[in-house]
Amino acid sequence: MANANVGGSNVLTAIIKEYSQFISTDHCFKLAVTILLCGVTLFWWAYGGSSSSGGDLADDKNSILKEADVQSLQTEDPSDDSDIDDDDDENKSQQTTSSSASSTRAAHPTNNLHKPITKCPTREKARAQGLVLYNKHWYNVSKFIAHHPGGSELLEQYLGTDITHVFHVMHRNPKQIMKYRKPVRGATEEEMEELLQRRNEVSQEMFDEYEEGVMTKSHAADFFNRERFNLEAFEKDAGELYEDFMKAGYTKPTFGFVAQKTALVLMFLFLSVLCMKCASSDEQQSIIATTPLSYILPGIFLGLFWHQSGFLMHDAEHHNLIGNELVNDILGWLYGTVFLGVNGAWWREEHREHHAFLNAFDEAGFKDPQMKEDIWIQNANLIPFYGQEMIHFLANFQHILFIPIIFFAGRIGIVVDSTLTERKFRPWTILGNVFHVLLHYAVLSQTSTPIRVYMAGACQFAVLSLQLLGNHHIKPWNNIHSASEGNFSLWQILCTQDFDTPIWFRWFYGGLNFHYSHHLFPTISREYFPITTPRIRSLCEKHGLPFIEVGFVECVTGMVTNMNEVKKEFAKHGAGTLSLVYG
Repeated sequence: MANANVGGSNVLTAIIKEYSQFISTDHCFKLAVTILLCGVTLFWWAYGGSSSSGGDLADDKNSILKEADVQSLQTEDPSDDSDIDDDDDENKSQQTTSSSASSTRAAHPTNNLHKPITKCPTREKARAQGLVLYNKHWYNVSKFIAHHPGGSELLEQYLGTDITHVFHVMHRNPKQIMKYRKPVRGATEEEMEELLQRRNEVSQEMFDEYEEGVMTKSHAADFFNRERFNLEAFEKDAGELYEDFMKAGYTKPTFGFVAQKTALVLMFLFLSVLCMKCASSDEQQSIIATTPLSYILPGIFLGLFWHQSGFLMHDAEHHNLIGNELVNDILGWLYGTVFLGVNGAWWREEHREHHAFLNAFDEAGFKDPQMKEDIWIQNANLIPFYGQEMIHFLANFQHILFIPIIFFAGRIGIVVDSTLTERKFRPWTILGNVFHVLLHYAVLSQTSTPIRVYMAGACQFAVLSLQLLGNHHIKPWNNIHSASEGNFSLWQILCTQDFDTPIWFRWFYGGLNFHYSHHLFPTISREYFPITTPRIRSLCEKHGLPFIEVGFVECVTGMVTNMNEVKKEFAKHGAGTLSLVYG
């Protein structure tokens, strides 16, 4: 018993000795950072965690209601087939006004926000009755809107429209979802023709917005010829392309692809720790230890660890990583919340809206949460949504501040934002944040310069931010009320661009350099983007649509140039301290 006490005393003495060494080194700073991050997390838990503005997004398979439930949703047949708005003359007048407005553009850059929206009688009637058109049949979804797994707003924006194609490309199992749903009635030829006419009008409006872009003018020769575009032929070819990809099984990645990408993530974490160990092993002789490489090299590998973890989080939250949705959600939590430090569930909710409302706004503000920032204005149509004096000041210098903000504050900003703005409290998010802090505490404890290593990693991670912004940043912004009435595929093509990347360097961009493939067909695995992209390019060439591939440097230059142009427009209309110069 005495020996046991002696042994226990020795262990306690060793622990105290190690603890005294711990508090005498710069590990105190690491401990302080850990406590601070945990404090912020607990503050959010106590103060903001009770917010429930958004519901948890269920899996597609969970959205399949039982037959009895669905029948209860469909029992209410619209009692009146008469038009909700009988004033056809007023609608014709609005159509004429919109047509003339599209041919003669107003000088004010925010005119797109205030110009009248053409009302399609068929759409307005169906919208009021809670109907959507799918495969030439009307379905009543009025009672299902509140239960829509992707959020009620997504379904509300598409009420009264033909959702056939967008429903297919946004869901992994559309036929299974529609299995128990019964249509109210078939669509008449007049209704189909009127909706087609409205889609044609919206297409021309989108072409007008596209031609006014900063970068698009320099790429006008990349297949773009609106005179060759025929909407019906394009919709037919886009639908056939989707069916071909589904038959080829492109929604399911191979095991080798998943294993390779996972190994890449773990390799970069290992290399980061290895470089820290090499720098601290022999400070008298190590070349790494005596140069800035002691923190730059491990920081770059740490940034690549975050970078590639983000791509796997993206795949998992799209449910494109593993066949099982629950496993995908768990992996999204692991790669996102734990490894990357970005709340995976928060990202999934915003990213689904990003796909459905790409570069879109309405009278109240932004509809695309992932293309909106509070500290710069990337499109003149967005100026009315920035009323704060601080943004009025920053907008004057946004073309200068854009790159530094991305590099030095981008990483920290998205980590904090994904935690503090989560729409619904989830305990596993708190657990993931704790694991993220502990993991990075363990990693950064291997170096004597943790701040430098972390900031070097944050600078490398900024490349990912620039990549994802660059795919859409300089593209047109559309009013969601019009855009949702148009063709989904055309909308995605006009608001997207690819990165021109050497084959040997595609791993760095995670396959999302093929962004046309991802936005036209979100359920396809990025493993197959090199196969699908040439066919999408041929589709664009056939129908006179732009297919733009730019280098990374050219893209960043275009974003900065666009920032400068928007700043001038901002100042011209008396909203900025440089208004006297440009007014």
